[in-house]
Amino acid sequence: MKNQTLILLAALVAAGLTGCGESDKRPKGAPPPAAVSGNDSAQPAKTVPWFIEHRNELQATLKACRDNPGELAKTPDCVNASAARHKIIVQEMKDAVKQGSPR
Repeated sequence: MKNQTLILLAALVAAGLTGCGESDKRPKGAPPPAAVSGNDSAQPAKTVPWFIEHRNELQATLKACRDNPGELAKTPDCVNASAARHKIIVQEMKDAVKQGSPR
């Protein structure tokens, strides 16, 4: 049973990371690069819960952060997007364990 749970968790993590960085298009409504860059004229940083609720924008922000880590890696949006991605993965793993455990 433990092996099945581990395999399920590995599959979920792999599925969650599939497609990361494959799209060059920003989804409609995704923050423009200036918003991610930390410029003072840009909108305030988005929070971790906001990114969890807006998955398309999360993916677009993570892509922008990966594409230009020298300038963007330490910006609030990149830090918050990364934290949101981590929370989502952890929650998906917890959900998978719950589904795989006998009742």
